[in-house]
Amino acid sequence: MRILWNPNPLLSIVELDDADKKLLWHRTKIERLEGRIASAHFDLDAKHGERLKSIGKGRSLEAAVAEAQRDLNYAHVCGDEKRGGKTFDEHIDDLVREYAEELSSEHSGDCTCVPCSCTKCHAETLVGVDTIAGLGKHEASYIGDAFAPRGASPRTIDEVIAYLSDYEPKDVQEWGIPHVARWREEAKRAHEWLMAYQREHFKTSDDASSSERKGSDRWLSK
Repeated sequence: MRILWNPNPLLSIVELDDADKKLLWHRTKIERLEGRIASAHFDLDAKHGERLKSIGKGRSLEAAVAEAQRDLNYAHVCGDEKRGGKTFDEHIDDLVREYAEELSSEHSGDCTCVPCSCTKCHAETLVGVDTIAGLGKHEASYIGDAFAPRGASPRTIDEVIAYLSDYEPKDVQEWGIPHVARWREEAKRAHEWLMAYQREHFKTSDDASSSERKGSDRWLSK
C-alpha cells in the first residue's frame, strides 16, 4: 500500500497492492456477514419485537423468523444461490471495486459537513488508514471550500493556509456575533491542522511554487 498525499488533503489517494485488495475483500465480507447476523438477531429478539409493536410496526413471529432465515440463508451466503442476479461473493466483489475507486476520490460526506456517509472514509477504515486523521468535519469543509472556491481558480496549499490564517466571515450580520465567533474559531483550527499536514507531508519552503511542485509527486509507503 502507498498513500499519495495531495496538497488538498481531501484528495489524497490510497493505492492498494494485491495483498491489500485481498485483505479488503475479506474485511468487507466479514462486515457484511456481521450485518446479517445483527439483522437476524433483532428479528428474533423478543424485546425488539415488543418495541416494534409499541410503535405500530409489529409483525408475527413467523414473519420475523422468515426474515431472519432470509438474512442467514446458507445457500446464498455460503453457496452459489443468486440474489439480484449475483452470488453473495459477487456482491462483495462489486463492493470492493467501489471501495478501491473511492480510495482515489475525494472525501465527501459526514466528514466534510455533507449530510451523507463518506464512502472513502469507510473504505479507509476497512484498509486501516486515515488520510484526514484529527480533522473535524467543520474544519474539513473550510479546507475543501478554500481549495476550490466557487467561481474562482483552485488555490495552492500555501494560498489556502494564507486564506485561513486571516479568515473573516462576510455578510453574516443576521446570524449574530456568537456564530461569527464560532466560524472564526473553526477556520483557525482548520488553519492549524493544514499547517501541521503541510509540515508532515510536504517540504516547507519559502518558495511556495517549489512546495506545490514537489507535493503533487510525493508519496508515503506503508
